[in-house]
Amino acid sequence: MVERTKATSLRGAWHINSTILARTRLVLWALMVAVGVYGLVWVGEESEAQSLDRGDGVYLIQLDRAIDPVSERYLARELDAAQEQFALVVIVLDTPGGLLDSTRSMVNAILESRVPIAVYVSPSGAHAASAGTFIGAAANILAMAPVTEIGAAAVVGGQGEDLGETLQVKANEDAAALLRGIAEKRGRNVDALEATVFEAKAYSAEEAVEIGIADVVVNDIDELLHWAEGRTVETASGPVTLEDLQHSRIEESEYSVWDRLLGAIANPNLAFLLISLGGLALIVEIWNFGTFIPGTIGVVLLVVGFAGVGQLPFQWAGVVLIVLALVLLAAEVFVTPGFGFFGIAGAIALVLGGLFLFPFPSIEAPELPGGQILVSRWLLAGVGVVVLLFMIWLIRELRIAARPGSYIPAGTSETLIGSSVLVTDALAPMGEVYAVGENWTARTSDRSSVDVGMTVKVVDVDGVTLVVQVEAGDD
Repeated sequence: MVERTKATSLRGAWHINSTILARTRLVLWALMVAVGVYGLVWVGEESEAQSLDRGDGVYLIQLDRAIDPVSERYLARELDAAQEQFALVVIVLDTPGGLLDSTRSMVNAILESRVPIAVYVSPSGAHAASAGTFIGAAANILAMAPVTEIGAAAVVGGQGEDLGETLQVKANEDAAALLRGIAEKRGRNVDALEATVFEAKAYSAEEAVEIGIADVVVNDIDELLHWAEGRTVETASGPVTLEDLQHSRIEESEYSVWDRLLGAIANPNLAFLLISLGGLALIVEIWNFGTFIPGTIGVVLLVVGFAGVGQLPFQWAGVVLIVLALVLLAAEVFVTPGFGFFGIAGAIALVLGGLFLFPFPSIEAPELPGGQILVSRWLLAGVGVVVLLFMIWLIRELRIAARPGSYIPAGTSETLIGSSVLVTDALAPMGEVYAVGENWTARTSDRSSVDVGMTVKVVDVDGVTLVVQVEAGDD
């Protein structure tokens, strides 16, 4: 009976790279990873703005998510599409807040718009919190539905914590200066808006109108258009009088499938989880190379995960640590199977990569409430434990497999000798053949060469090497 260790089987299976199928598969995987890297550094090439007929209609833009790079690009694209094509753009706003950098960009896009912009905080129960306060104040018209609110724009740290006295003062002053400039430009109550930053004040719709932050409380879009009819507002191209709004066509933008996909994957927890699962799937493929399915799933998850990270402000240190973790986990299988060091180091590097993947807001960039981007510490701990347990199990299996006689292949000397097998790696005179469901190291009995694809007969078994010869008629 022929005995063959699983470690030897793993090394033999690795040589399947030399076959055309394996090489093609690796090329495809490399291309998919390249797409993922492109997604990582891609700052969001804006898709072509949708073609809209020119006219004097009203364009509704739904903005009902956190303020982040995805919503920032979405608003910029839709505003660009609406320039000089509509009499009025209405941003229907409902947001918990978001990133300060994205807020600045969106405010700038609103202030530089050549078409008048109204922000309508709706439906009832909605709020324009933190970052939404800046966006609402920047509009030419700020309308609110009943039972809505605006405010609470105090700056916080990455996990909602206070920043400390010195940094808190600096961050609040910076945010208040932006809000003060917006208020002065739009003629809104400066003191009341500053209080949303310094005192984290929030106002109901009626209070906001009474103190001069909002312009009107309306029940629906039709009522808003009726109120705005005949009013003159200041745009980047000069004063514009709003006319014939009530009888204008109303077109509504919608998040495209691509927008929704980016919005879904642009989640730090989901992106890190996809990368972690993708890495583990690749390790499974490497451990049992040739199964194809785990490797393909792993590459897809890595591509989507890194594309999600690319939509957010990230740090290259975290990316490098995650890539290093994947390399270390793979090294555990091939460099020193069962040694343990690389596997444990890889698990630690993966957790550190998630920790450093996104900036620490409390140190580098204080944020508005609702805009914290970081991987949950609970998720990091959970992934770390799962990966560590997986590597402990894998190390144990590799050590058991390395013991002589621990693995008996499907074929024995009695069943292999005399059987016909397919050459998968040219014999010159050493190479590989495919027998009883596995790749085997083989050599020709007469030291001759045999090309890939030919059939040979097993005449002897030398340890874990099959001794073969060309079958009669195949010369």
